[in-house]
Amino acid sequence: MIKEKLRILKESNVIDEAAFTYSEEALMFLKKKEVIEDDDEADVFITHLAMATARQESDEKIEPLNTSIKEEIKQSDKYNEATTIWDELKQLAPADFNPDEDGYFHLHLVTLLQNNR
Repeated sequence: MIKEKLRILKESNVIDEAAFTYSEEALMFLKKKEVIEDDDEADVFITHLAMATARQESDEKIEPLNTSIKEEIKQSDKYNEATTIWDELKQLAPADFNPDEDGYFHLHLVTLLQNNR
């Protein structure tokens, strides 16, 4: 399902080839790190990743994650692992992410780690 969604986003020019390829690489990375077993477990994360990658190309900004939510995820025992995984994924990215994106990716990854480990 997520691969089909990415294909549709690319074919409709919502994301470009770089965002598409990066999203697929991120799926493989998450499997390798055993964050997910099945691609569709990461549907929300990968969709956000693809769209965020496209936003970086257009210099579109987002609002930072709500402070109370940010503080709540920092309390998770999965937070440090989530930030490490995000830092590794950002190194593979075709664009530099606005720091306001980080909180959302931390939230997605904490959720994935809590649900799958």
